[in-house]
Amino acid sequence: MTIKTHTLIIGGGPAGSTAARFLAKNGKDVIVLERNLNYIKPCGGGLSINSFDEFEIPYDAIKKTTKSIILVSPSGQRLEINLKDNNIAIVERGEFDRILRKQAEKCGARIINAELKDIHGKSKYEIIAEGERNLYKIEAEYIVAADGVNSKTRTILGLKPIKSFFTISEYISDIFVDNCEFWFGSSHAPNAYSWVFPANNGISIGTGTFSQGTIHAFFDKFIQRVGINKHGIRKVYRIPVWQGDLFNIDKILFAGDSAGHVLPLTYEGIYYAMKSAEYAARAIIDNKVSNYKKKWKSRFQKRFLLMCKLRDYFLKNDESTERLVSIHRRAEIQDASLRLWLAKESSKGSLMDYIKLIGNLLK
Repeated sequence: MTIKTHTLIIGGGPAGSTAARFLAKNGKDVIVLERNLNYIKPCGGGLSINSFDEFEIPYDAIKKTTKSIILVSPSGQRLEINLKDNNIAIVERGEFDRILRKQAEKCGARIINAELKDIHGKSKYEIIAEGERNLYKIEAEYIVAADGVNSKTRTILGLKPIKSFFTISEYISDIFVDNCEFWFGSSHAPNAYSWVFPANNGISIGTGTFSQGTIHAFFDKFIQRVGINKHGIRKVYRIPVWQGDLFNIDKILFAGDSAGHVLPLTYEGIYYAMKSAEYAARAIIDNKVSNYKKKWKSRFQKRFLLMCKLRDYFLKNDESTERLVSIHRRAEIQDASLRLWLAKESSKGSLMDYIKLIGNLLK
């Protein structure tokens, strides 16, 4: 079966669906290729409530809303930070992804349930995909690779796998928390953090590390520290580590996890996946691929570089992490953090204010 389209999007998660919606709304013929429409990515499912208005996402996708976060230092010091108007929305990823795909379909995008097998061509592409009953040949002018950290597109093009950060998590029912909790300590999350997030009828609990072989032991230590005796099904997943080295190869544009667009330190991915997809789509609409990299770097490059520096400084050992929690007791640090990380303020002033505040405290 041969099909022609203007843009083929590989991957039907938040990045792929967002790119499809923007392109279809602007009159482009779009196909989304998704190999597993029932896939549920292991994910805490948190994103700023402001994102729902920005991307016109229906509020009924929200399962929980948190009005504060709690930081727990390695020594057990707890700090609750009121989020004011920057609440965190919690979504269930399987349902959330389906809602985004339906939005794309309503705008005119077509969804094909099939797995990418090969890509041929350069200025014009022929993509081979295999479904349960059909073999597809899809001809496209552009490709958006939004196929995640295990990107098949990257493999086909001979690119190196993305450097990864490993997480392990469980969904546990009938245990409830009201806030997103971030727990620090080298005994269970060296150079990273562990978390307890509210979920639909339960919690999502997990930890992260750069050392895959020790991840189960770290999770056991975190469960013991929190004092939870119930267990769910453990899921191990890779999160890409941002390096900022890939935006496109010719007319193949990479968005979301396949490009490593996950914020360092916090490892927030949903918002940045959707925003990178929007910028990629706009570059395609303008028929100028180079605009994608320019727009992304203008908006996010300094922010990501700063977060890399903060990660390397504050998460290098327990003493530094104690300091991270301590400085966030200051109202001006909390306000600057909320404006930059949750309100997603993009002004140069917001970033510079944050850098100056942190710099003054670290002198």
